[in-house]
Amino acid sequence: MEVNKGENYLGNVVRIISNKELIIDVGEEDLTVGDKVQIYTVFDELTDLEGNSLGPYENIKETLDVVQTSKNYSVCKKIVTKKSSSYAILSSFSNVEYKVAEKLNINEEDIKPLTEYKDDKEIHVGDYVKKY
Repeated sequence: MEVNKGENYLGNVVRIISNKELIIDVGEEDLTVGDKVQIYTVFDELTDLEGNSLGPYENIKETLDVVQTSKNYSVCKKIVTKKSSSYAILSSFSNVEYKVAEKLNINEEDIKPLTEYKDDKEIHVGDYVKKY
């Protein structure tokens, strides 16, 4: 039986070459430099209330930028923009904003955790890849 690899599956992580870059088995036919890909794993098959499949739950581990492509593989890195300002160092931390998830008003008996779901954000060889 084939495992459902999720929507838009392209390939897999095949090598982690440093803590800043990895290689996926998807080449220039499907990706170009500057594209974004998501590294993910899949868990339980989800269904609607009538029992119709909604597809597997996809745990997105990371969104990466394609920095190099070849015929059969691509190199990906996490590229971020950082701001550096001497004013920021001197400013008060009281104005810093951040977001948190608040509890929902739900019926606790309706909670059905995902099977074997761990909030595993570590990237592993074999993790799935899709275009973002």
